Amino acid sequence: MMDKFSSFITEAKDKPYRLVVLSHDDPHDSNETGVLIREKASKIGIDCLLVEMGGFFISEEEGKLFVNSFPVDDKGQVEEPSPKKESKYIKPYEIRKDDTIIMVRGQGTPGLTGNHSWMDIVKDLEYRGFFVINGSRCHDICSDKFMSQIFFDRHKIRTPKTVRIAHVEDYDNALKKLESNFPIILKTTIGSKGIGIILVESAPSLGSIVQILRRENKYIDILLQEQIKTSYDVRVIICNGEIIASIKRPMVKGDFRSNVSQGSEPVSFDLTDLERSESIRAAKVVEGIFVGVDFIPAKDREKESPHFIEVNSTPGLIGIEKVGFSVTERVLEKLKSLKLSNKS
Repeated sequence: MMDKFSSFITEAKDKPYRLVVLSHDDPHDSNETGVLIREKASKIGIDCLLVEMGGFFISEEEGKLFVNSFPVDDKGQVEEPSPKKESKYIKPYEIRKDDTIIMVRGQGTPGLTGNHSWMDIVKDLEYRGFFVINGSRCHDICSDKFMSQIFFDRHKIRTPKTVRIAHVEDYDNALKKLESNFPIILKTTIGSKGIGIILVESAPSLGSIVQILRRENKYIDILLQEQIKTSYDVRVIICNGEIIASIKRPMVKGDFRSNVSQGSEPVSFDLTDLERSESIRAAKVVEGIFVGVDFIPAKDREKESPHFIEVNSTPGLIGIEKVGFSVTERVLEKLKSLKLSNKS
C-alpha cells in the first residue's frame, strides 16, 4: 500500500530530483507521453532522461550504477543498430538512490513487443532501494484485467459484474453466471487503449468470437462483463494520493469505447466527493503512485459509487493536457515537492 513508500520520501528542502523514464515505443503504446514528460521536466528544471527499453542495460563501476541506452529523438523513436548501420549509446547516466526517481512506462508485451527481462531489471532497481513509479506489483495488477478484478472485489471497489471464461466451451456457463442481457462486453485480460475489447450482441456471436480467439491462442484469458450504458466515462489522474485532474471522455461516435486514442475528445470534469474518495481508494488498492483511474459515473453521483473499469499504471497524458493547464507539469511538481531519503 501507499504507506510502504513513506520510507522513501520526506518533504524536500533542497535540490530537485532527477528523473529516468523507462519507456518503449510499442506499436500500440508509443513513447509520446515519455517525450512530453521529458519536455515538461526540462521546462521546470528537472534533469530527465528518456530511456527506450530496447537495448537498455544497467552497468556498475566503482560502486556506482549507470543507465546505458540509445538516444531517443523528439518523436520518441530510437534507431537501434542493424547490420547496415551502427547506433551508438549515449553517455552512461548515473543513477543514485538519494536523488533519482525511476518512472516505468510502456514495457511492451513479453514475447511480442517486449521482453521479460525489462521488468526484471525494474524489480532489481526496487530491490536496490530506488524509488520506482509505479512499482512492479502495481504494474502486475494493472496490466492484467482479471487480477485487477480480483483486487477490486477483495477491497469492495464497485465494478461492472465480471466473469472469466475458463475454457473454449465455457462461454455458455460464464454467460449464465454473468446474469446480464445482451449486449455484453468481452475483454482479453491483456490490452490497452481499447484494444482487445469487443461489444457482443448475441450468444451465437459470443461463441464464434471465443472460438476464433482460442484458435489463435489456446490459453488466452477472456472476461465477460455487463455493459453499463453511458454516454461517457471519466479518467482521473492521481499522483501520490492526490487528484491532479479529471476529464470526461465521451463515447466515440459509432463505437462504444471512449479512449482518447480511439478518437474521444476529452473535456474537464468536476468530481463529487464520493467519486474523489473512491478514485483515490482504487489507486491505493493497486498500490499506484502515479496512475489513471477510469470509471463510469453512477446515476446518483452524490450517493452511489461509480463503476470502476480499470486503473492504468502508465497513463497517457497527451489528451488530458487539454484541460486548461499542464497536467504533466502538475504531476512533476507534485513529485518535486518530495525528497528521496538515502535508503540503504
